[in-house]
Amino acid sequence: MFLKAALASLGLLAATSLAAPSIEGTTRLNSFEKRDVASTLATRLSRGASIVFPQDANWHHVTERWTKYLAPSFQVAVEPAVEADVVAIVKYAVARNISFLAQGGRHGYAPELQKIQNGILINMEQINHVVVDNATGIATVGGGTVYEQVINATYAAGREMSRLYCAWQGTTINLPPAVGSCPCVGALGATLGGGHGRLQGLHGMSIDSIRRLRVVLANGKAINVSQHENADLFWGIRGAGQNYGIVVEADFQTAPQVSHGLLYDVEMQFVDEQLEQVLELMNQQIRAPLPPGLAVNLVFGANTTTLKPVIFINFVYAGSQSDGQRWSAPWKQLGPVTFVENIYNWSELSFKTAGGLIAAQCLKYGYKNTYSLNLATFDSTTMRSVYTSWGNFLGAHPNVNASTLLFEVFGQQAVRSAPDKGSAFPNRMFSNILVVLTSWYTDPSLSQTVDSWTSSIRAQMIPTSGYDQLHVYQNYAHSEPLQAFYGYEPWRLNRLRKLKKKYDPLNAFSAYHPIPL
Repeated sequence: MFLKAALASLGLLAATSLAAPSIEGTTRLNSFEKRDVASTLATRLSRGASIVFPQDANWHHVTERWTKYLAPSFQVAVEPAVEADVVAIVKYAVARNISFLAQGGRHGYAPELQKIQNGILINMEQINHVVVDNATGIATVGGGTVYEQVINATYAAGREMSRLYCAWQGTTINLPPAVGSCPCVGALGATLGGGHGRLQGLHGMSIDSIRRLRVVLANGKAINVSQHENADLFWGIRGAGQNYGIVVEADFQTAPQVSHGLLYDVEMQFVDEQLEQVLELMNQQIRAPLPPGLAVNLVFGANTTTLKPVIFINFVYAGSQSDGQRWSAPWKQLGPVTFVENIYNWSELSFKTAGGLIAAQCLKYGYKNTYSLNLATFDSTTMRSVYTSWGNFLGAHPNVNASTLLFEVFGQQAVRSAPDKGSAFPNRMFSNILVVLTSWYTDPSLSQTVDSWTSSIRAQMIPTSGYDQLHVYQNYAHSEPLQAFYGYEPWRLNRLRKLKKKYDPLNAFSAYHPIPL
C-alpha cells in the first residue's frame, strides 16, 4: 500500500472508537481522524490498496473530477483493490459517522454531491476488470470500469451491449461540437440510473442487460442482487441504484455484434436558416419511427472563433451503410453545409467520430452545470426561441463557448418492450428526445448567471415538451421533483422508500438524487 509517507507524517495511533452512526452521517474528518485512517484503516486493507492524503503528489490525479460545479471535497482518498477493501472502508466510515463517496469515472454532477465535504473518497478505478464468457455472452464488469474498457473487451469478443451516450462540448479550435459514446464515464455508476444509449433500440437500456450485481451495503455486508437473490433490491437498484450501496461488480448479458461491429457514421452541419427544416425532418423520423439501430443527435454548439451558434447533427447507424443511407438520404437532401460519411467499428468510434474530439473532451476541468428534460417531439417555435437565446447568451458571455444544448434521439423498440413495472426506471414511454443543456465555463464568477440562464431555457421548453408532466433521465437530473425521474405513480416512491429503510436505514448513501427515508 501507498502508506509510508502517510504513516511517517501522521504517526501511528491505536484504533479509537469515535462517534456512533447517525441517520445522516455527515461528520467531517478532522486531523485526529486522518491519523486514525492511516493507522487503523490501513491495517484492514489489501496489499494492492492505497491511501492518499492532500499532501501527496498524486492527490490531484486521484481526486480530480469532471466538473468543479457544486463539487464534493475530501480529506482522504482510498483506492480499494478488491471487494474486501470496499467492505473495510464502508465499515470504518459508517462506524465513525464519516461522510464517504464512491466514484468510478468521476462524472456525476448531482447538486446533492456538494453535501459531502472533507469526507472520504472511495476511488474505485482499480477494480476495473472486464471478463467476457464466450459460452454465455455474460460480461462481468468491475465497479471502477469505464466504458472504453467495456467497449474494447466486448468488441474483441465479438459481442455488444447498449452503450451509454453523452454530450461533449466544443473545443478552443474552430470546429463544431461533437457527440458520441462516453469512453471515460464509469460504466456501473451510469448504468444505475438507467443507461440510455445508441443500441437501446436493439438491446434495451443498460439496466435491461444486468443479470447480477455485487453490492456492498452500509452495514458492511456484500450481497448478490439478482432476480433470484434479494430480488426486491434488484428492482430498485435498476433506476435508483446510487441510493442503496456500492456496486463492486455486475454481470451483463451481451449480444452478438450487428454488422460485425461496424457503424455507419455521418457528421452534418446546417446554417441557422435551416433550423425549422432540421426539426421537421427529425420529427418525421421520430414518428416513423427510427429503426432500432439508429441514433440521431442534434446539437446547438458554438463556433469558438466567431462566437456564433452552430447546428450540428451526428448520425450513427448500427448496420450496413446501404441501410443507413435510407435514413441519412433525407438529411443530405436538406443541403447541409457539411455531410461527411464514415465507417467505424465500436472500439474506434469514440476516438474518430467528429474528428476525434470526443475523447479529448474527457478532460476534467472547469465548471459544468446541466439541466435536462424529455421531449415527445420538437416544437419549432420554442426551439427557434431557444436557439436565439443561446446565440445571445454566447455573445454576452464568451467564456461559455464550450457549452452545448444536446438533443438525443435513439431507437425505442427494445426499451418499450421491457416491462414498465419491471424496474425502478419510470420513463420508458416518455423519452423520445433526451435534452441535455450543459453550460461549460472556467470563470466561477459566472456560476449564478449560468445557472439562471440554463434553468430558464429548460423552463421555456417544458410547456411544449409534448408530455403532460416533466420527465427527466435520472443521470441527467439536476434539482427537479423526485417524481420527474423516479416516477409519478405513488407506488414507485413508496416502494423505493421501503427499500431504503431495509437496505440503508442509516441513510449513508444520500448524496445522489437521494430517496428520503
